[in-house]
Amino acid sequence: MRNPFKTFSFSVTFFTSFLFISSVLIALLGSTGYYITNQEVVDKTISSRRLLLNEINKQIELQLQTVENDSLVISSNPVVIQYLQKSESSFERIEQNAEVIDLLSRHSYVNEAVHSVQLYAVNTTVSTHIGANGVFAYDILKNSPSYETIRNADSAWFGARPLEVAGYLVGKEGVVSFMRKVLSSKGEEIGILSFNLKLSYFRQLMSGDAADGARYVLDTSLRLMVDSDPEAEHAVPYDELADRLPGIMDGAAEGANYAVAELGAKRLLIWSKQQRTGWTTMDVIPWNEITQGSRKIQQTIGLAVALCVVLAITMAFFLSRQFVRPIRRLIQAMNRMKQGHLDLRVENDYENEFGYLNKNFNQMTQNLAQLLEEVNEQNRRKREAEMRVLQEQINPHFLYNTLDTMNWHAIESGADEISRMLSLLGRMLRIGLSSGASFITVAKELEHLHCYAELQKIRYRNHVGFEFDLPESLNDYYMPKLTLQPFVENALIHGFHSGRRGTIRVTGRAEEGKLIFTVEDDGHGMDPTALPAAREHTGFRNVRERIELYFGFEYGIEVDSRPGAGTKVVVSLPMLDREPINVEGKSREGDGGA
Repeated sequence: MRNPFKTFSFSVTFFTSFLFISSVLIALLGSTGYYITNQEVVDKTISSRRLLLNEINKQIELQLQTVENDSLVISSNPVVIQYLQKSESSFERIEQNAEVIDLLSRHSYVNEAVHSVQLYAVNTTVSTHIGANGVFAYDILKNSPSYETIRNADSAWFGARPLEVAGYLVGKEGVVSFMRKVLSSKGEEIGILSFNLKLSYFRQLMSGDAADGARYVLDTSLRLMVDSDPEAEHAVPYDELADRLPGIMDGAAEGANYAVAELGAKRLLIWSKQQRTGWTTMDVIPWNEITQGSRKIQQTIGLAVALCVVLAITMAFFLSRQFVRPIRRLIQAMNRMKQGHLDLRVENDYENEFGYLNKNFNQMTQNLAQLLEEVNEQNRRKREAEMRVLQEQINPHFLYNTLDTMNWHAIESGADEISRMLSLLGRMLRIGLSSGASFITVAKELEHLHCYAELQKIRYRNHVGFEFDLPESLNDYYMPKLTLQPFVENALIHGFHSGRRGTIRVTGRAEEGKLIFTVEDDGHGMDPTALPAAREHTGFRNVRERIELYFGFEYGIEVDSRPGAGTKVVVSLPMLDREPINVEGKSREGDGGA
């Protein structure tokens, strides 16, 4: 996909970009404002509900403690204990029935929270009661679901449940029960005392501001004891919540006592634990009910965002026109300039970046007109120079022909050595001229060196040997012509004067994208102090300047020499797999490759 900034017009791009950025910023500000407001409402809801739940916990805990204390008083009453230890059919027990029932019933009269008090007596088969208060057969409790819990405990609380007396349900609402074992002086269980609290009383204690959700009272095992109003509009059945509740509470931040969860819909859970009993009072509130107060703010913010977007569209349209107008004027001028109107000038009344563009455009058209005149003049001079070069090309051909003639005369005269020297010189001359080319292949450069080495062998009567070690894989690469010959010549002149015998070794290799050539001799060598002067020798300097001109300073020549140990010259060049075009122009631009 192409960059839209490179595809569409400036006016469309500017308008769209300005509108997009403005809309994003406006939406971001609006959403941030709504989020902060909404979060503030949630925080206040959590804070107020915590205070309310703490107060409810205090009231419930007070009532629970009262019931537990009352049950302890009855279970330890000597009259009750003696009553339970007597035989069910004994006259003394029958005579005490009314007294015990009155003792049990008294609490339901005094405490409005108590519905009834029941005593389940061991070894009793006949129930004696007045209303729901009285003494009941132990098997009735033993056959109920509550028995398994109280059997393994001294006392226990039981959540909302229906109350049956003589097989009939008592009241429309259920009860919350507290059961305690009654023990003999020997520690044997002789009965179980049950305090039944009115469910309506508990719900009345819990009723404070719970109309917008559900409220539960849970025991230490998170079993439901009481719920506020299971028929409420936004109430969540506790069965749907029970399995997930431990994970939700454990996942809350430490000390937070609230969490947000998806329970059919997004809901806020807030809870408070009682200090003594460890029971938990919890509110489950629909999120929509909490944020209802911030919806008017949301609507206001939405209206403000819409107005800001309309304003942004207007500003984007106005600004895009102001920016596009000078650009279009400049484009029109450029189109006319392409048609050859170099005398065109753009009216410039801007002092900003557009003024800078207009000013430089006018300067550019003026410079182009002058440059065109200069180019025409240069083309005229170039044609004249080409004519002179064409005329001067006659001289090399004359020189080739003359050498060829001299070679044939030497052959006819039996001067084979002179003939060979003339033949080698002719080959060197042809390679050196190369029809005016600046670059030749490595193979041609090596051929030129071989010819030069053969001539020098004849001259020095084989006192100096030549070794060439260049892999054939380098033959097709291009290099500046006559790069290596000056160093071989320098080795002959300075390394083997005074009749010294030795060897000149020329090697080459490819290394890290470069061609590395080495010219090494075992001649006299040079003192290190003489190396700077040697580097400025005409041959050295000529090759170094050509390499730097063509390829930049990344490539060049390194010289190492020690007296009596010879001289080593290392030449580094780029690997060119084809003859460079317009190398001089590239070197001026600092290009180090082909």
